[in-house]
Amino acid sequence: MFGQTQFEGGVFQEAIPGGRASAAIEISASGIEAVASTGQKFYIAWRDCQLDMGGATGRMVFCRTADRKTTIFCEDRKFPGALELEAGAELKDELDVIRGKRRSERAQFRFWLVFSLVACVLLLIGGYYGLLAMAKASIVAIPISVDEQIGDLAFDSVAPDGDQVTDPVIVNAVQSMVDRLKPHSELKEMKFDVKVFHSADVNAFCLPGGKIVVFTGLLKKAKSPEQVAGVLSHEMAHAIKRHGLQQVTQSLGIVVAFELMIGDVGGLVALAVELGKNAALTSYSREYEIEADVTGVRMLHAAGLDPLALAGFFEMLRDEGKDVPAAIAWLSTHPQHEIRIQTIRAELANLGKQEYRPLEIDWDEVQKHLDQLGAAKVDLPL
Repeated sequence: MFGQTQFEGGVFQEAIPGGRASAAIEISASGIEAVASTGQKFYIAWRDCQLDMGGATGRMVFCRTADRKTTIFCEDRKFPGALELEAGAELKDELDVIRGKRRSERAQFRFWLVFSLVACVLLLIGGYYGLLAMAKASIVAIPISVDEQIGDLAFDSVAPDGDQVTDPVIVNAVQSMVDRLKPHSELKEMKFDVKVFHSADVNAFCLPGGKIVVFTGLLKKAKSPEQVAGVLSHEMAHAIKRHGLQQVTQSLGIVVAFELMIGDVGGLVALAVELGKNAALTSYSREYEIEADVTGVRMLHAAGLDPLALAGFFEMLRDEGKDVPAAIAWLSTHPQHEIRIQTIRAELANLGKQEYRPLEIDWDEVQKHLDQLGAAKVDLPL
Protein backbone atom coordinates (compact mmCIF):
# COMPACT_ATOMS: atom_id res chain seq x y z
CA MET A 1 0.00 0.00 0.00
CA PHE A 2 1.41 3.37 -1.04
CA GLY A 3 0.59 6.94 -0.09
CA GLN A 4 -1.34 8.45 2.80
CA THR A 5 -4.34 6.44 4.02
CA GLN A 6 -5.18 8.17 7.32
CA PHE A 7 -6.88 11.55 7.52
CA GLU A 8 -8.65 13.85 9.96
CA GLY A 9 -12.22 14.75 9.12
CA GLY A 10 -15.73 14.19 10.42
CA VAL A 11 -18.92 12.20 10.14
CA PHE A 12 -22.65 12.96 9.97
CA GLN A 13 -24.83 10.18 11.44
CA GLU A 14 -28.06 10.12 13.45
CA ALA A 15 -26.54 7.69 15.97
CA ILE A 16 -24.03 10.36 17.05
CA PRO A 17 -25.19 12.73 19.79
CA GLY A 18 -25.94 15.99 17.98
CA GLY A 19 -25.69 14.21 14.62
CA ARG A 20 -22.09 15.23 13.89
CA ALA A 21 -18.60 14.57 15.26
CA SER A 22 -14.95 14.88 14.29
CA ALA A 23 -13.35 11.61 13.22
CA ALA A 24 -10.14 9.77 12.34
CA ILE A 25 -10.53 8.40 8.80
CA GLU A 26 -8.86 5.25 7.43
CA ILE A 27 -8.94 4.38 3.70
CA SER A 28 -8.48 0.77 2.62
CA ALA A 29 -8.82 -1.26 -0.56
CA SER A 30 -12.38 -2.27 0.35
CA GLY A 31 -13.80 0.96 1.73
CA ILE A 32 -13.53 3.89 4.14
CA GLU A 33 -13.85 3.80 7.92
CA ALA A 34 -14.38 6.71 10.35
CA VAL A 35 -13.77 6.44 14.08
CA ALA A 36 -15.74 9.32 15.63
CA SER A 37 -14.51 11.29 18.63
CA THR A 38 -17.32 9.54 20.54
CA GLY A 39 -15.66 6.18 19.91
CA GLN A 40 -18.31 5.03 17.40
CA LYS A 41 -17.14 3.42 14.16
CA PHE A 42 -18.75 3.87 10.74
CA TYR A 43 -17.82 2.05 7.52
CA ILE A 44 -18.75 2.59 3.86
CA ALA A 45 -17.78 0.00 1.26
CA TRP A 46 -16.67 1.40 -2.10
CA ARG A 47 -19.54 -0.37 -3.89
CA ASP A 48 -22.02 1.56 -1.67
CA CYS A 49 -20.15 4.89 -1.71
CA GLN A 50 -21.34 8.08 -3.37
CA LEU A 51 -19.10 11.14 -3.64
CA ASP A 52 -19.87 14.84 -3.61
CA MET A 53 -17.79 17.97 -3.20
CA GLY A 54 -18.72 21.27 -1.57
CA GLY A 55 -18.72 22.52 1.99
CA ALA A 56 -18.11 26.04 3.19
CA THR A 57 -14.75 26.25 1.41
CA GLY A 58 -15.82 24.31 -1.65
CA ARG A 59 -13.01 21.75 -1.14
CA MET A 60 -14.72 19.33 1.26
CA VAL A 61 -15.28 15.81 -0.10
CA PHE A 62 -18.36 13.95 1.17
CA CYS A 63 -18.50 10.12 1.06
CA ARG A 64 -22.10 8.98 1.55
CA THR A 65 -23.98 5.72 1.72
CA ALA A 66 -26.68 5.22 -0.90
CA ASP A 67 -29.42 5.92 1.69
CA ARG A 68 -27.52 9.08 2.81
CA LYS A 69 -27.77 8.04 6.44
CA THR A 70 -23.98 8.06 6.93
CA THR A 71 -21.67 10.75 5.56
CA ILE A 72 -17.90 10.79 6.08
CA PHE A 73 -16.18 14.00 5.04
CA CYS A 74 -12.65 15.40 4.78
CA GLU A 75 -11.14 18.63 3.51
CA ASP A 76 -7.51 17.47 3.18
CA ARG A 77 -6.20 18.22 -0.33
CA LYS A 78 -4.64 14.74 -0.51
CA PHE A 79 -7.91 13.00 0.31
CA PRO A 80 -9.25 12.69 -3.30
CA GLY A 81 -5.94 11.23 -4.45
CA ALA A 82 -6.05 8.64 -1.69
CA LEU A 83 -9.60 7.71 -2.67
CA GLU A 84 -8.54 7.28 -6.29
CA LEU A 85 -5.57 5.10 -5.33
CA GLU A 86 -7.62 2.72 -3.16
CA ALA A 87 -11.07 2.78 -4.80
CA GLY A 88 -9.84 2.60 -8.36
CA ALA A 89 -12.43 2.10 -11.09
CA GLU A 90 -15.38 1.87 -8.66
CA LEU A 91 -15.37 5.64 -8.11
CA LYS A 92 -13.72 6.73 -11.35
CA ASP A 93 -16.60 8.82 -12.76
CA GLU A 94 -17.27 10.61 -9.48
CA LEU A 95 -13.56 11.26 -8.96
CA ASP A 96 -13.35 12.72 -12.46
CA VAL A 97 -16.02 15.25 -11.47
CA ILE A 98 -14.11 16.16 -8.32
CA ARG A 99 -10.88 16.62 -10.30
CA GLY A 100 -12.73 18.94 -12.65
CA LYS A 101 -13.90 21.02 -9.69
CA ARG A 102 -10.31 21.15 -8.41
CA ARG A 103 -9.09 22.49 -11.76
CA SER A 104 -11.80 25.14 -11.65
CA GLU A 105 -10.72 26.03 -8.12
CA ARG A 106 -7.13 26.63 -9.24
CA ALA A 107 -8.35 28.78 -12.14
CA GLN A 108 -10.15 31.01 -9.66
CA PHE A 109 -7.14 31.41 -7.37
CA ARG A 110 -6.34 34.94 -8.46
CA PHE A 111 -9.93 36.00 -7.95
CA TRP A 112 -9.95 34.53 -4.45
CA LEU A 113 -6.70 36.33 -3.61
CA VAL A 114 -8.24 39.69 -4.52
CA PHE A 115 -11.48 38.82 -2.80
CA SER A 116 -9.66 37.80 0.40
CA LEU A 117 -8.04 41.22 0.58
CA VAL A 118 -11.41 42.91 0.10
CA ALA A 119 -12.97 40.62 2.69
CA CYS A 120 -10.32 41.54 5.25
CA VAL A 121 -11.07 45.23 4.70
CA LEU A 122 -14.77 44.54 5.17
CA LEU A 123 -14.09 42.68 8.38
CA LEU A 124 -12.01 45.52 9.76
CA ILE A 125 -14.58 48.16 8.82
CA GLY A 126 -17.88 46.47 9.38
CA GLY A 127 -17.05 43.60 11.70
CA TYR A 128 -18.74 40.26 11.88
CA TYR A 129 -22.34 41.48 12.07
CA GLY A 130 -21.84 43.99 9.32
CA LEU A 131 -20.71 41.21 7.00
CA LEU A 132 -23.71 39.07 7.86
CA ALA A 133 -25.98 42.03 7.12
CA MET A 134 -24.39 42.40 3.68
CA ALA A 135 -24.82 38.69 3.04
CA LYS A 136 -28.49 38.98 3.97
CA ALA A 137 -28.90 41.85 1.51
CA SER A 138 -27.17 39.84 -1.24
CA ILE A 139 -29.76 37.06 -0.98
CA VAL A 140 -32.05 38.98 -3.34
CA ALA A 141 -29.52 38.29 -6.12
CA ILE A 142 -29.41 34.52 -5.48
CA PRO A 143 -31.65 32.53 -7.89
CA ILE A 144 -34.86 31.03 -6.48
CA SER A 145 -33.52 27.68 -7.69
CA VAL A 146 -31.19 27.67 -4.67
CA ASP A 147 -34.16 27.83 -2.28
CA GLU A 148 -35.79 25.03 -4.29
CA GLN A 149 -32.70 22.83 -4.03
CA ILE A 150 -32.58 23.25 -0.26
CA GLY A 151 -36.32 22.65 0.09
CA ASP A 152 -36.38 19.57 -2.15
CA LEU A 153 -33.38 17.93 -0.47
CA ALA A 154 -34.57 18.84 3.01
CA PHE A 155 -38.02 17.38 2.35
CA ASP A 156 -36.50 13.92 1.97
CA SER A 157 -35.34 14.16 5.59
CA VAL A 158 -38.18 16.08 7.24
CA ALA A 159 -41.17 14.54 5.43
CA PRO A 160 -43.96 13.68 7.92
CA ASP A 161 -44.41 10.10 9.11
CA GLY A 162 -48.12 10.02 8.23
CA ASP A 163 -49.56 8.86 4.89
CA GLN A 164 -49.91 11.39 2.09
CA VAL A 165 -53.56 12.22 1.37
CA THR A 166 -54.73 11.82 -2.23
CA ASP A 167 -58.49 12.43 -1.75
CA PRO A 168 -59.22 15.07 -4.45
CA VAL A 169 -61.89 16.81 -2.33
CA ILE A 170 -59.33 17.49 0.41
CA VAL A 171 -56.29 18.14 -1.77
CA ASN A 172 -58.14 20.36 -4.26
CA ALA A 173 -59.58 22.43 -1.40
CA VAL A 174 -56.09 23.21 -0.10
CA GLN A 175 -54.76 23.79 -3.61
CA SER A 176 -57.54 26.32 -4.30
CA MET A 177 -56.46 28.30 -1.22
CA VAL A 178 -52.87 28.45 -2.47
CA ASP A 179 -54.04 29.34 -5.99
CA ARG A 180 -56.05 32.26 -4.58
CA LEU A 181 -53.02 33.59 -2.68
CA LYS A 182 -50.22 32.90 -5.18
CA PRO A 183 -50.98 35.77 -7.64
CA HIS A 184 -50.41 38.22 -4.79
CA SER A 185 -46.96 36.88 -3.87
CA GLU A 186 -44.05 39.33 -3.97
CA LEU A 187 -42.02 36.63 -5.80
CA LYS A 188 -44.08 35.88 -8.89
CA GLU A 189 -41.55 33.29 -10.08
CA MET A 190 -41.87 31.14 -6.95
CA LYS A 191 -43.88 27.95 -7.45
CA PHE A 192 -45.84 26.32 -4.62
CA ASP A 193 -46.14 22.54 -4.44
CA VAL A 194 -48.89 21.41 -2.02
CA LYS A 195 -48.94 18.07 -0.20
CA VAL A 196 -51.47 17.00 2.47
CA PHE A 197 -50.50 14.44 5.13
CA HIS A 198 -52.71 12.48 7.52
CA SER A 199 -51.72 13.66 11.00
CA ALA A 200 -53.50 14.92 14.12
CA ASP A 201 -51.07 17.85 14.37
CA VAL A 202 -52.78 21.24 13.98
CA ASN A 203 -50.07 22.45 11.67
CA ALA A 204 -48.68 23.37 8.25
CA PHE A 205 -45.26 24.41 6.99
CA CYS A 206 -43.62 25.68 3.83
CA LEU A 207 -40.03 24.70 3.02
CA PRO A 208 -37.63 27.03 1.17
CA GLY A 209 -38.60 27.19 -2.48
CA GLY A 210 -42.34 26.77 -1.85
CA LYS A 211 -42.93 23.10 -0.96
CA ILE A 212 -46.03 23.23 1.30
CA VAL A 213 -47.10 20.50 3.73
CA VAL A 214 -50.52 20.65 5.39
CA PHE A 215 -51.62 18.28 8.17
CA THR A 216 -55.22 17.06 8.28
CA GLY A 217 -55.32 18.06 11.96
CA LEU A 218 -55.22 21.72 10.86
CA LEU A 219 -58.06 21.18 8.38
CA LYS A 220 -60.17 19.45 11.03
CA LYS A 221 -59.55 22.20 13.58
CA ALA A 222 -60.32 25.16 11.33
CA LYS A 223 -63.90 26.47 11.34
CA SER A 224 -63.66 27.76 7.77
CA PRO A 225 -61.40 27.47 4.71
CA GLU A 226 -60.47 31.13 5.20
CA GLN A 227 -58.82 30.24 8.52
CA VAL A 228 -56.67 27.63 6.79
CA ALA A 229 -55.84 30.09 4.01
CA GLY A 230 -54.68 32.48 6.71
CA VAL A 231 -52.27 29.91 8.14
CA LEU A 232 -51.03 29.09 4.65
CA SER A 233 -50.43 32.77 3.88
CA HIS A 234 -48.08 32.95 6.88
CA GLU A 235 -46.15 29.83 5.87
CA MET A 236 -45.97 30.91 2.21
CA ALA A 237 -44.62 34.27 3.41
CA HIS A 238 -41.60 32.51 4.98
CA ALA A 239 -40.70 31.14 1.55
CA ILE A 240 -41.48 34.42 -0.23
CA LYS A 241 -39.29 36.39 2.18
CA ARG A 242 -36.61 33.68 1.81
CA HIS A 243 -36.29 33.28 5.55
CA GLY A 244 -34.87 29.78 5.10
CA LEU A 245 -31.90 31.06 3.10
CA GLN A 246 -31.36 33.87 5.58
CA GLN A 247 -31.54 31.43 8.47
CA VAL A 248 -28.92 29.20 6.84
CA THR A 249 -26.62 32.21 6.52
CA GLN A 250 -26.96 33.04 10.20
CA SER A 251 -26.58 29.42 11.32
CA LEU A 252 -23.52 28.53 9.24
CA GLY A 253 -21.70 31.77 9.88
CA ILE A 254 -19.19 34.00 8.26
CA VAL A 255 -17.72 31.69 5.59
CA VAL A 256 -21.16 31.13 4.10
CA ALA A 257 -21.68 34.88 4.20
CA PHE A 258 -18.65 35.22 1.90
CA GLU A 259 -20.13 32.63 -0.44
CA LEU A 260 -23.48 34.38 -0.63
CA MET A 261 -21.87 37.73 -1.35
CA ILE A 262 -20.09 36.37 -4.45
CA GLY A 263 -22.91 34.05 -5.53
CA ASP A 264 -21.10 30.74 -4.80
CA VAL A 265 -23.96 28.61 -3.44
CA GLY A 266 -22.78 25.02 -4.06
CA GLY A 267 -21.29 24.63 -0.60
CA LEU A 268 -24.22 26.46 0.97
CA VAL A 269 -26.74 23.93 -0.34
CA ALA A 270 -24.65 20.93 0.69
CA LEU A 271 -24.04 22.11 4.25
CA ALA A 272 -27.58 23.43 4.71
CA VAL A 273 -29.03 20.03 3.92
CA GLU A 274 -26.50 18.13 6.05
CA LEU A 275 -27.06 20.42 9.03
CA GLY A 276 -30.82 20.45 8.53
CA LYS A 277 -30.98 16.63 8.65
CA ASN A 278 -29.36 16.67 12.07
CA ALA A 279 -31.47 19.52 13.53
CA ALA A 280 -28.42 21.79 13.67
CA LEU A 281 -30.33 24.79 12.29
CA THR A 282 -32.22 26.95 14.73
CA SER A 283 -35.82 28.08 14.41
CA TYR A 284 -36.95 31.37 12.92
CA SER A 285 -36.43 34.50 14.96
CA ARG A 286 -39.30 36.59 16.36
CA GLU A 287 -38.48 39.15 13.67
CA TYR A 288 -39.00 36.64 10.86
CA GLU A 289 -42.25 35.34 12.36
CA ILE A 290 -43.72 38.82 12.68
CA GLU A 291 -42.63 39.66 9.13
CA ALA A 292 -44.37 36.49 7.89
CA ASP A 293 -47.56 37.49 9.72
CA VAL A 294 -47.49 40.98 8.19
CA THR A 295 -46.76 39.64 4.69
CA GLY A 296 -49.51 37.04 5.07
CA VAL A 297 -52.07 39.70 6.03
CA ARG A 298 -51.18 41.72 2.95
CA MET A 299 -51.54 38.67 0.70
CA LEU A 300 -54.91 37.79 2.20
CA HIS A 301 -56.16 41.36 1.84
CA ALA A 302 -55.00 41.59 -1.77
CA ALA A 303 -56.61 38.22 -2.56
CA GLY A 304 -59.93 39.40 -1.16
CA LEU A 305 -59.77 37.09 1.87
CA ASP A 306 -60.54 38.54 5.30
CA PRO A 307 -57.35 38.45 7.45
CA LEU A 308 -59.55 38.49 10.56
CA ALA A 309 -60.27 34.82 9.83
CA LEU A 310 -56.63 34.11 10.72
CA ALA A 311 -56.92 36.24 13.86
CA GLY A 312 -60.05 34.29 14.76
CA PHE A 313 -58.19 31.02 14.38
CA PHE A 314 -55.54 32.11 16.86
CA GLU A 315 -58.19 33.47 19.20
CA MET A 316 -59.80 30.03 19.19
CA LEU A 317 -56.49 28.34 20.04
CA ARG A 318 -55.72 30.97 22.66
CA ASP A 319 -59.08 30.46 24.36
CA GLU A 320 -58.47 26.71 24.40
CA GLY A 321 -55.08 27.29 26.02
CA LYS A 322 -53.24 25.51 23.23
CA ASP A 323 -50.05 26.67 21.57
CA VAL A 324 -49.36 26.35 17.87
CA PRO A 325 -46.98 23.38 17.50
CA ALA A 326 -43.64 24.02 15.82
CA ALA A 327 -43.70 23.07 12.14
CA ILE A 328 -40.16 21.86 11.62
CA ALA A 329 -37.47 22.71 14.18
CA TRP A 330 -35.28 24.61 11.71
CA LEU A 331 -38.20 26.43 10.09
CA SER A 332 -40.67 27.73 12.63
CA THR A 333 -41.19 28.76 16.24
CA HIS A 334 -44.25 30.98 16.38
CA PRO A 335 -44.77 33.92 18.74
CA GLN A 336 -47.55 33.72 21.31
CA HIS A 337 -51.12 33.87 20.03
CA GLU A 338 -51.87 37.30 21.54
CA ILE A 339 -48.87 38.88 19.81
CA ARG A 340 -49.91 37.39 16.48
CA ILE A 341 -53.51 38.56 16.90
CA GLN A 342 -52.34 42.09 17.66
CA THR A 343 -49.97 42.05 14.68
CA ILE A 344 -52.72 40.93 12.31
CA ARG A 345 -55.18 43.58 13.50
CA ALA A 346 -52.57 46.35 13.45
CA GLU A 347 -51.46 45.57 9.90
CA LEU A 348 -55.05 45.29 8.69
CA ALA A 349 -55.76 48.78 10.08
CA ASN A 350 -53.01 50.14 7.79
CA LEU A 351 -54.55 48.66 4.63
CA GLY A 352 -57.21 50.22 2.44
CA LYS A 353 -60.78 49.10 2.04
CA GLN A 354 -61.34 45.78 0.34
CA GLU A 355 -64.37 43.74 -0.64
CA TYR A 356 -63.77 40.31 0.81
CA ARG A 357 -65.02 37.25 -1.07
CA PRO A 358 -65.18 33.84 0.63
CA LEU A 359 -63.47 30.84 -0.90
CA GLU A 360 -65.77 28.70 -3.05
CA ILE A 361 -65.17 25.56 -1.00
CA ASP A 362 -67.83 23.29 0.50
CA TRP A 363 -66.21 23.08 3.94
CA ASP A 364 -68.82 20.64 5.27
CA GLU A 365 -67.99 18.27 2.41
CA VAL A 366 -64.25 18.60 3.16
CA GLN A 367 -64.93 17.77 6.81
CA LYS A 368 -66.98 14.74 5.77
CA HIS A 369 -64.08 13.42 3.70
CA LEU A 370 -61.67 14.10 6.55
CA ASP A 371 -63.89 12.04 8.85
CA GLN A 372 -63.96 9.23 6.30
CA LEU A 373 -60.17 9.42 6.01
CA GLY A 374 -59.86 9.04 9.80
CA ALA A 375 -62.28 6.12 9.82
CA ALA A 376 -60.33 4.39 7.05
CA LYS A 377 -57.16 4.67 9.10
CA VAL A 378 -58.85 3.08 12.11
CA ASP A 379 -60.40 0.26 10.04
CA LEU A 380 -57.15 -0.82 8.43
CA PRO A 381 -56.46 -4.53 9.08
CA LEU A 382 -53.67 -5.38 11.47
